[in-house]
Amino acid sequence: MRKISFVKLAGGGVVLCVLIACAVQVVLIFSTTFLMGRIPMYDEFATRDFSRWSGLAKQICCNAAAVVVDAPNWNSKSAVRFEINFDDPLVRGGHRSEFRLKATEFRRPYEYGFKIFVPPDWQSDDNEVVVMQMHNVPDNWKGEWGLVPPLQLSLLNNTWVLRTAWGRVPTWLDRNGDIRHDLPWSQPFERGKWSSWTFRTKWSLDGDGNIEVEKDGDLVFQRHGPNCYDNLLAPYLKFGVYTPSWKYLSEPPELKTRKMFFTDVSAREL
Repeated sequence: MRKISFVKLAGGGVVLCVLIACAVQVVLIFSTTFLMGRIPMYDEFATRDFSRWSGLAKQICCNAAAVVVDAPNWNSKSAVRFEINFDDPLVRGGHRSEFRLKATEFRRPYEYGFKIFVPPDWQSDDNEVVVMQMHNVPDNWKGEWGLVPPLQLSLLNNTWVLRTAWGRVPTWLDRNGDIRHDLPWSQPFERGKWSSWTFRTKWSLDGDGNIEVEKDGDLVFQRHGPNCYDNLLAPYLKFGVYTPSWKYLSEPPELKTRKMFFTDVSAREL
């Protein structure tokens, strides 16, 4: 009887976990589809506020983490300054100040853009600073845990770094999945200068997928073929400042503050 009771209890626990995961998934799908920043989108922050961004679209710890300011080295222009400090409260489990848009659809072409300014006093270290993510919407109901974004732009040491990932996600029955990673492009960055970025995506698990990345009008990366995970929803754009490695540090980093400037943020379906 004890053995049977234990089996029933264990089975009930599994069912409960699945039900909770399904409930979380429903909330996640609803919020990421309807309550985040909309598409099409264009914001040069000329209104000096964040009226185009809903509360859920802003992943910040406090008002000082995202502020509209005069754009550095650009007369009569506004920009948003994202800032994180090591001592600030964590946001969604990490040190981040980011805005995001809603999830997209598979096999539909989208184009995103922004201009970004690296401060002239920027100091580099081994803690990668992510400034753009095309992040996946995890399928909690399948048992998927957090994965790296299918497309990511970051600063590491003195270099722009572009990372990609795609494949079959881990599930309750297959804890390994089949995830592929790549670092297809990198380039030294310049401080005290604006750079213009354009990202064109067509998310697909098959051969019709496409990614194009332009920097200052030049094509720096292009890939055809599978480019995302086998999720229910296609990826969404996030931009700002995020340092994934900070939460794993046993002591504060030497560089405890990170800030970056963005303007002319755009998103549209082609």
